[in-house]
Amino acid sequence: MLTPLAPIDASPHVEKGDPTNGASQLKPLKDGGDEPADSSSSTSKPDEKMCEACVSESEINKVPHSMLTYSQKWIMVALLTSAGFWSSLGSPAVYPALRNLQREFGVSEDLVNIAVVVYLLFQGVAPTVCSGLADTYGRRPMILVGMLIFIVSSIGIACSNSFILVIVLRCIQSSGISPIIAINSGVVGDFTLKAERGTFIGAVAGFTLLGQAFGSLIGAALTAAYDWRAVFWFMAIGSGVCFLANFLFLPETHRCIVGNLSLKPKRKINFSPILLLSTVRRQFSLAQPYYSSLEDTVSGLDIVAALKIIACPEILLTLLPAGLQFSLWTLSLTSLSQALQSEPYNYPLTTVGLCYLPSGICGLLGSFLTGKLIDIWYRHFVKKFQRRSESISGPIKPFNILEARIVAGLPQNFISVVAFIIFGWAIQGGWHIAVPLVASGIGTFCVMSTLSTSSTLLIDLYPSKASTASSCYNFIRCTLSAIFLAVFARMKASMTLGGTFTFLCGLIFLGNCALVFPMKYGMAWRDKRLRRAAEQSGG
Repeated sequence: MLTPLAPIDASPHVEKGDPTNGASQLKPLKDGGDEPADSSSSTSKPDEKMCEACVSESEINKVPHSMLTYSQKWIMVALLTSAGFWSSLGSPAVYPALRNLQREFGVSEDLVNIAVVVYLLFQGVAPTVCSGLADTYGRRPMILVGMLIFIVSSIGIACSNSFILVIVLRCIQSSGISPIIAINSGVVGDFTLKAERGTFIGAVAGFTLLGQAFGSLIGAALTAAYDWRAVFWFMAIGSGVCFLANFLFLPETHRCIVGNLSLKPKRKINFSPILLLSTVRRQFSLAQPYYSSLEDTVSGLDIVAALKIIACPEILLTLLPAGLQFSLWTLSLTSLSQALQSEPYNYPLTTVGLCYLPSGICGLLGSFLTGKLIDIWYRHFVKKFQRRSESISGPIKPFNILEARIVAGLPQNFISVVAFIIFGWAIQGGWHIAVPLVASGIGTFCVMSTLSTSSTLLIDLYPSKASTASSCYNFIRCTLSAIFLAVFARMKASMTLGGTFTFLCGLIFLGNCALVFPMKYGMAWRDKRLRRAAEQSGG
């Protein structure tokens, strides 16, 4: 929480344009649960809420939420993307090289697939720990350390002559780079308000996951031109260049350390060389910092905080269909690579890589358009809440942020079910190549849409633990992807490819229908936990 002098829009719990006050806001406890922003009732008079929803920043005080300008926020998007891109690239770029790995090391197909599965497993587990470190010690050091681990392990894999060593280094590689996606969401949460957050979350997610969409194209081109080792040399060199850019220009954004960026970080690990520039120091007002923008010191590290957040029913019900959708998308990328190199297509490796372009382009569009859509829906629900507040004289229910965020991606969730069913049967039946590519593009659009809405919602619900909260979706999507990828061959053998995709789409459909429960009852569940925690602390 901020000091009483802090402006409304500088608070992570009550932001400009946010119609919820302290009574209706929940923030994470040290154990990852919820606690009230104050001890007031869960309902408030409408004039109190309207005051916080409608008063402009200039009418409160002059403290800005962030010292970054609008254009500089987009520069931050570029820096964050350059770091997170390598996490999403690490898995699909290896797909085209699997057969080469199998031949060189003389291992079975099931064994060589472990190189992909372990990457996904560690991609899901590692962020639950490392994201907590970012919430405790700062975003910048964890991003730089993660990139450095990725660079060193990529060089090690490229020079490896043992398959066991490749597997071990893949685990280390994933553990280093995978937390960055969740940490990036925390960074965006630091410098954005709820009314604009969807746009920037969508942009970072879209650009970052271009690696997932175009990874196979890059991997195919490098493997065809050189060999499988070239893929990892590319990762090492490319991430090395991005590491240098982030080391020089990425500032620490954690509001417990630098507030709205006007406070100079006390620890050297949080200090960016760009702060040495006089123009930056003047713009960030380092000589006259806004101490009121500094939030309370974060709690100590809790390595299971993410799991405690996932255990909340409204979080689990929201993230489960999103995770299933992402895992099905991962299977579709894998299936496309395998199917197009076989009958009846028999495409060369470079052509197979080009077939990933539709999904890459649609994924980028999905993130950007949904980001805008998230903000539009949020403003719509704010206005609706304000009108209802004006017409009611007594206490009113708190603003339903769950409904405001989930509804932005709900149509896309159901569209993805149809798209992936068509994709599965089209690949199995050897239909004209346009059919699976169009279906893949539509499915990718929907997956990126769900990713943006889920990430934005988690940051809204847990602003002071944004990186930890974002790792929850990362944990679910990557763990489910690893599980289904590990059993994918057996599922195809027993149910056929089309049947497998239909079965998984059925699970997604049921999960989508269950979203009505967190949308309708989620805020009540959170309020009930809040009251229970208050009673326990009072007793």
